[in-house]
Parts: sequence; structure tokens; C-alpha cells
Amino acid sequence: MATENGYTLDQFLADTRATIKAKGVPSGLAEIRDHVEKLLRNPELLTKHLGDPVPYRERTTIGHDPETDVHVLVHGREKGGKSVPHDHGPCWVIYGNYKNPTRMRRWRRLDDGSKPGYAEIEIQRDFMNEAGHASVFAVGDIHSIEYGDDTFFIRVTGGDVESQKTLRFDPEKKSVQVADRARGQR
Repeated sequence: MATENGYTLDQFLADTRATIKAKGVPSGLAEIRDHVEKLLRNPELLTKHLGDPVPYRERTTIGHDPETDVHVLVHGREKGGKSVPHDHGPCWVIYGNYKNPTRMRRWRRLDDGSKPGYAEIEIQRDFMNEAGHASVFAVGDIHSIEYGDDTFFIRVTGGDVESQKTLRFDPEKKSVQVADRARGQR
């Protein structure tokens, strides 16, 4: 149900469901990223789902497809910040920038993961995710984000990341720890 003002959340969820049914994951992730980029072009998306003026909130779920367990969240940040390198546990994720860019870093793990609490990682790719663009991170991909003031981004996940155990990395200390997001650990 696209309107003259843009691609709607309902259409995004329907198209994403169709992609997952036809191609599966991870094969369909590039196509889902394209759907996210269409959604980012809807100028009314945030006001329709969050109000006017659009509030800054760490995260707000604006859509969920129970059939595929795809979640659509909006992150609004008044002040700049960054995350530590992390994965999303058993979930895939697509970050799409709605307003202002986010620096994305994709990390590569160098050790074999056999030593508990130890991890050696290095930056594999460092790039800017500009407004209107989206980036895919498959299950297990290690990444970090850094954003400036007044940034809004959409995070689409396969599964509810906020109920999962994920990994958090510290490149300087060469350490890794499990974060239980269901218990508020991030």
C-alpha cells in the first residue's frame, strides 16, 4: 500500500515476508536491505509512527511480523554516541539511516574462539551509512556504530534481539563477554 508520500511499513513487512518465503535467510538479506531503503524514503514514516515532533528515544518498535519474527525499530539520538563491537546473537540485522549518517564498522575475529573470555578482533571495513542507505549484518557478524547528534536510524532484525544473549567485544583488552539483553545487559 504505497502512498504518494512513500512506501509504508505494512508494505515493507509484506514484501519482507514474501522475500523470506521465496529466498530464505541469508539469501534474501540483500533484497530485504532494498526494501529498507525504500522505507527510508517515506518522508512521513517517523511522524506517522512516533508523533510530531518526532521524539528522541533509544529504541521504539514500530512494526513486527509474527509470521517471520521480523522487528522494525526506530532509534532516535539527540546526542552523538557509539557502541562497542558486538554481534546480535542468533539474529540478523539491517541498519538503515533515516536522518544523518552513522559510521559503521565491520569487525573480523582473528582467534578461533576456543579460549573463554578472549577475543582478538580487527576492523574489516569502516564506512559511513548515509541517510537513505542501509547495511546488512548476517547472524554472527561483529559490528559497531558511531552516530552524531540528531540521528535517526531504523533497525530491522530477524528475531527479537532484545531478548537474546549477544557478544560484546573489547578490542584493546582482547576480551569478549556474553550480554543477556533480556536482563538489560547491553
